[in-house]
Parts: sequence; C-alpha cells; structure tokens
Amino acid sequence: MNAAQASPKLAVIRTTLSAWGTVPRNIGLAFRLYWPWFAIFAASLLAWAVGIGVNSGFSTPSPALVGGAGWVPIVVMFVAMLLATPAIFVGWHRGIHTGERPRQPIRVDGAVWGYIGYSILIGLAVLLVMGLILLLVTVVAGISTGLGDGPMSIERLVALRPFLPLVIIPYYLLLSRFSLVLPAVAVGQSMSISDSFRRTRGNTWRLTIGAGLVYLPVVVLSGVAEIVGVAFPGALALILGVSLLLALTWVFCLHAALSFGTLALQQLAPAEAAA
Repeated sequence: MNAAQASPKLAVIRTTLSAWGTVPRNIGLAFRLYWPWFAIFAASLLAWAVGIGVNSGFSTPSPALVGGAGWVPIVVMFVAMLLATPAIFVGWHRGIHTGERPRQPIRVDGAVWGYIGYSILIGLAVLLVMGLILLLVTVVAGISTGLGDGPMSIERLVALRPFLPLVIIPYYLLLSRFSLVLPAVAVGQSMSISDSFRRTRGNTWRLTIGAGLVYLPVVVLSGVAEIVGVAFPGALALILGVSLLLALTWVFCLHAALSFGTLALQQLAPAEAAA
C-alpha cells in the first residue's frame, strides 16, 4: 500500500466480536498447543518431587539425584516456561490467520525466535519511552504543584501519585502502533516496527479502544468478584467459584486479544499488499 494513500480503517466493534468468536471455535487448537507443554511441566514437577523424596526419605539416596542434579527438572521446567508462551502465541496466530493446525506436538521455529526477539525489542522501546514520559510528568507536576521546591523525598513522590495515570495513555497508544509486528512475524509475513507504524497510521485510537474492549469481560467480572467478596465474605465456595470463572475469562480474553491482533493485521496489512 502506498504511504500517500489513505489507510484502511479498522472496524473496531466487528473485529472485537470476531476476536471473541474465534476462541470457542478454536478450543481444539488451544488443546493441541497447550498439552505438550503441560506434559513437560508435569513430568518436570514429578521428577523434582521424586528427587526430593529419594534424597530426604531414604537412607541411601540415589547418586543421580544428589547435589546439583536435583535442579535439572527445575531448569527444564524454567526453559519450557520461557518457550511455551511465544510458541503457543505463534501457533494461535497461525491458526486464526490460516486455520493451520500443528503437525507436531511442539514447534519452536524461526517464527517463535523472531516473536521472542521482537517482544524483547518492543518491551525495551516501550520501557524507554515510558521512562522518559514518567520523568517529564514528574518534573512538570513537581513544578506546577510546588513539590519541586527542595529535595525530593518519598513523601513528595507519593504526592505526585495522582499524575502517574497520565503515563498509561501513551503506553497503550505506543503499543497500538507496534501491534501488527508480532502477528505478522508469527504468520511469516514481513513486517518491521517502522512498517507497523506506517500501516497503523490513522488507526491508533481504534486499535487502542479495540484492545481495551477485548478485555471488557475481565473488567466486568473483576467488579463482580469484588462485590461478591465484600457482600459475602464467608461464602468461600462462591468466592472460589467466581475467582475460577474470572481466571477462565482472563484466559478467554487473552486469546481473543491475540486474535484481535491477527484480524487487525489482515485488515490493515493484507499479505498481498505487504509482498
């Protein structure tokens, strides 16, 4: 797409509803993506528990589990945790984008490593910008309220707290401009950070609002959970039930958010236009 041409406008409501709809239709995909990693976690925890039992519950512990070797299951689980999230996210993006289903239990390919690399790069960029904005807000607020006179202290920082929510706004706006990179990397589409900035031009607020709407069920249910906790403090079963429902809703919205990014990519940067 030519940079001089008007950017397509993201259909926020329709895209959000479509993103929610992708989750129940792809329960099978989620199962395929998650079960191998859960199997690794379970096997690692079992091996660690057996090691603890052997070394502490028997008079002649197994030499293979003595000393540093006992940490092997924990290291395996830690590495699996680091790889599981990007691998699952990449698989989900692919499944929503093309209907692809994993042909092997675990797939860690170039797209996953690219996803990790761009995630780190985006995270560093966001932290840098947020740090600069936070510094600017603190200085301006300190000068405008008179809190900038004299040495800074914990009390003065606490007094600046009402100004800190202002930092959240550019945070979401910045992530909106980055939002096409990770879905594109996952599906094998060429996309740089500058490309994402160019293709999201004119859709910053649409992407920001859409990303918030996707998590609306979590916000609503969090309020319900808070009310239930206050109104029925002794109803443990009810509180646990609402908490479990909230956790499931959070997982639902997380995958809907991934789908939202994929659907936004399809609308704002079609593969044929990016080729």
